[in-house]
Amino acid sequence: MTKIKLHTLLTVAVSALAILGFSNAAHADVLAKVADTGKLSVCTNVNNPPLAFLEPSGTAKGMHLDLLQDFVARLSAKVGKKVEAELVPVLPANRVQFLQQGKCDILFTSLTVTEERKKLVQFVEPYYYAAGPALLSKKAVEIARWEDIKGKPICSNQGSSWNLPLEQKYGANIVAFQSQQEVDQSLRDGRCVALVSDDSYLQARFLNDKDGVWKDFHIQNLVPFTEGPWGLAVRFDEPAFNAFTSAAIKDWNKNGTIVALAKKWGFTPAPFALKAQKEAH
Repeated sequence: MTKIKLHTLLTVAVSALAILGFSNAAHADVLAKVADTGKLSVCTNVNNPPLAFLEPSGTAKGMHLDLLQDFVARLSAKVGKKVEAELVPVLPANRVQFLQQGKCDILFTSLTVTEERKKLVQFVEPYYYAAGPALLSKKAVEIARWEDIKGKPICSNQGSSWNLPLEQKYGANIVAFQSQQEVDQSLRDGRCVALVSDDSYLQARFLNDKDGVWKDFHIQNLVPFTEGPWGLAVRFDEPAFNAFTSAAIKDWNKNGTIVALAKKWGFTPAPFALKAQKEAH
């Protein structure tokens, strides 16, 4: 197992077994396990800048990593010993299954809350952020309404919560891939007229595009047809860990942590996050 130090607190462990899905961890009480071992196993997507990504040096960074560092510090204080976080890389197509199967203790990624997913994992309330769908295309492409994508190929991630409404409500032909890199390359190769992703993610992409990779592309000027809240997720029957995580999110809202980190990483703070911060006072 390769470990990469992040500052002095967070240890990132990228495990080949975890990537391939061979872990068979027991579903023990998370807080008790962390108190015993000093380790928290965290499922996240490390190929999702600026939320979580690996620098060329191998150091993990991003908005989710900053939140996770704060979370681990709180957890260390809770159990009275230094806690290390071990990152288990996941993709949109397998993240829920990894949590269900006990390959990690918490799902720390931009997981949109849906009624179907509520049947599979325990979303921690309050939800911590939100995003709406947006389309990225070449500048020559103009899409005036969501209805205009009927019958057109739209690239997306497998497991994206936007796929179903785009197919069923707007008649798009979803071309789905496992990784964001495949989605991006397929758009550049002309395999689809646009890609769909969270609006906040695409906004940040342009602000962080120092090499001009996306200079010939633009975000379509469409009003999102919905706003999907993001939730941290744990397994069912973890009331103590659920309550601990909920308290951390409430504190982030009260202290303005989430809005501040959104700005730090190039997001225009979502109205959902601004409202949650205001209501926390």
